[in-house]
Amino acid sequence: MPDRSYRHLVYRPQQIPHRYGKNVHVLSDPVLVSRVLKLSLPETRGIEGGQLLCAIYRTLIHVVMAAEFPRASVSVLTRMARSAPDAVWSGEVIDPETRAVTVGVARAGLLSSQVCFEEMGLLLGERNVRQDFLMAERKVDRRGRVRGAIVSGAKVGGSYEGRIVLFPDPMGATGGSLDLGIRFVRAQAGGDAIAKIIVINLVVTPEFLRRLRAEHPNVIVYAARLDRGRSSERALRSLPGARPGEEFGLNEHGYIVPGLGGLGEFLNNAEH
Repeated sequence: MPDRSYRHLVYRPQQIPHRYGKNVHVLSDPVLVSRVLKLSLPETRGIEGGQLLCAIYRTLIHVVMAAEFPRASVSVLTRMARSAPDAVWSGEVIDPETRAVTVGVARAGLLSSQVCFEEMGLLLGERNVRQDFLMAERKVDRRGRVRGAIVSGAKVGGSYEGRIVLFPDPMGATGGSLDLGIRFVRAQAGGDAIAKIIVINLVVTPEFLRRLRAEHPNVIVYAARLDRGRSSERALRSLPGARPGEEFGLNEHGYIVPGLGGLGEFLNNAEH
């Protein structure tokens, strides 16, 4: 007889309270926050930083799959059935027929996308998982201020129809690159029939969340940390999202404060 304990699994990730809307999930996880902090420290080196990033994204993709992926009820014989014919496990699991695509956004989002690709592949099987690639470049003016982004290259491996599409892009700063990436994906074959789009960030800013909510209200966001270091004292004392006119996380050049300090350059040992 099936065990009722696993008939319907309830999963709700711990989150910080906010007013950014129901599609935004900023996790309340001390291990994640500690790892993101260590990744930002001056003494952390590139190889160690890459290992930290992988550890963080293994947790993030676990949360996303548990919270957002469809479920299926199964009854399966285990290997124990060779000696115990009643060795059948029954319960609810992630639907193994779920189809997903992770989009690696160069440069900082390549490693995180690879982690998501591998973790989903272990659960869903390789035939249901795909990894696409997008090269998005920031447009910067003479003063070094970010003025948008352009797609300079892409590799799309098939249709997006019926698939869950993930953007594991670590730094949710201005939202320009993600806005561009989402529009690009929706313009491809099957882009008008995507099951859902989920953005998975290390760090997000209020500016990033406001832009995504305005431009792509149905997109779901999961983040390890919210940075709003350029906000007023009154905003910092308030619930996140409660005072949008006073809540900011970017400096004049479009970089996150306190942030991580050029993650793409750091991970790849690049000067710029």
